[in-house]
Order: sequence, then C-alpha cells, then structure tokens
Amino acid sequence: MSIVVIGVNHRTAPIDLLERVSVSGPELAKAITGLVSRANIREAAVLSTCNRTEVFAVAERFHGAYADIRDFFCELGGMQPDELHPHLYSQHDDAAVSHLFEVAAGLDSAVLGESEILGQVRSAWEIAQAEGGTKATLNLLFRHAIETGKRARTETSIGRHTASVSHAAVEMAHERLGGIAGRRVLVVGAGEMGEGIAVALVGAGATDITVTNRTQARAAQLAQRVSGNIVPFSQLGAALREADVLLTCTGAGTIIIDHELVVAARLGISSPLLVVDIAVPRDVAADVEQ
Repeated sequence: MSIVVIGVNHRTAPIDLLERVSVSGPELAKAITGLVSRANIREAAVLSTCNRTEVFAVAERFHGAYADIRDFFCELGGMQPDELHPHLYSQHDDAAVSHLFEVAAGLDSAVLGESEILGQVRSAWEIAQAEGGTKATLNLLFRHAIETGKRARTETSIGRHTASVSHAAVEMAHERLGGIAGRRVLVVGAGEMGEGIAVALVGAGATDITVTNRTQARAAQLAQRVSGNIVPFSQLGAALREADVLLTCTGAGTIIIDHELVVAARLGISSPLLVVDIAVPRDVAADVEQ
C-alpha cells in the first residue's frame, strides 16, 4: 500500500485548466464515491480550491492508482491524457505526506501563509469521511496535517502579513486605485471568501460597500457585519452601474458576469470599473476586460 497525491495547481496549470477540473458541492461527494470504486484505490479525499485540485489516496499499486486518478481528472475536465499530462504532478509515501503538511501550513499557496487553506483541508477531509472515502490511514494523515497547520500559524510568523487570497485581492485593488477609501465597492458572493474580502475592505478604509449574493439572507448578514448595503442578486446589473470596484468570489461554477451585462450596465459611464475575480471557476467572462 502507498499514500499518493496526484493533482494540478496554480504553478503547473493555467487558469482555464484549473477551472475544468475544479469540483465542489454535490459533485465533490460524487467524486469521492467514484474514486474509491476504482480498482487500485482504497481510500480517497479530494482537495479542490481556487489554486489546486488534488487527490490524496491510499493505493494498492502506485502506477495503477496514477492511471485511475489521471482518468478521473480527464473525465472531470473532458480532456485527453496527453492534454493533462504536462500539468499533472504526483508524489507518494513520505513525499505525499510532506506535501499535505506543507499545503495545510500555507507553504504551498499562491499567497504564502494564507489562512483559508487550513479550513479547506479540513472541509475536504470531512466530506471524504462523510462519503466513506477515508479510513484509518487518511484519517490519521489529515488529522496530523491539520494539527501541523494550526501550529505553523501559532508558533511561527508565517501568517503575520497578508494571510489570505481575499486580503491579497483587496491589496491589489488598493494599489491599482491608489487607495480604496471613498470608492464604491461591490462584493459578489457572501461565503467564506466574500466575508474575507469584506473584512479586508474595511481594514483598507472602504466605507461604501455593497454585497450581493444568490442567497439574500447571507448577503444581509455580511453587509450588517461591515456596515454595508445589500442589493438583490437579480439587480446585479444595476449594482455594477454604481460601482467603482467589483470583487467577486462566488461558488457558482459558471460565468455570472458576461460582456453583455457589463456593457449594458456601464452604458454612458466614462469612469473605469476595476474587476477582481478570485473565483475558480471564474465568475467573470474573459472578454469583459475588453
């Protein structure tokens, strides 16, 4: 038996490929069930975030498990092995264990030391457990990885500065605009990432924050926390018209802001709209920048 990790991340794959193999919600539970039904896989957990999709598994045979997990990625992304292979990495046994520990500690993140990844690792483990994907080996591995991730944050200075993708997104907007105070900011998405963005905005001096989300109750809760406003998701176009900055981070899994919507919303407005999209898959169509 071997512990293996096979996946793609922000270093090995372009954003469009990461989008194709991103998996969440009901599809994540289905993925776990499908993986453990394959011939060479005894346990499996899937970690899928903005920056990576990785399968951690206990394998009967490494090469057989590699083929099984490669096929899983190909089916997920609708691609052939030759298209996927240059972007896929794999590690086994001690190297796979070390990799998960580094991920949980934020050492392998696009933003070094980011805080969100620890919760994402925990969530991946909990979902895998609920679907019967993990047993003694992966349960022990994930438990120790999460403990190590916590210690990294409490016993070192790794999280002292910018510690999340959300904070990095706000910092980028702040730098591009020469300051965020006085700007009208629209936050699309009220989940963990949206909450991180809203809190970071307040810390950066933003005082005019509007939140929209498919579930209005969640938008209302977040808006109240940051003394902001809410707008129904059905009025997204109207909200775009009033904004100077758009920060979006939903888990929609598909484009929600396309070129036509932005053009219609900004008709007659000469001031630019800064768009920061940290969702994977993307919320904003690629041609919006045009």
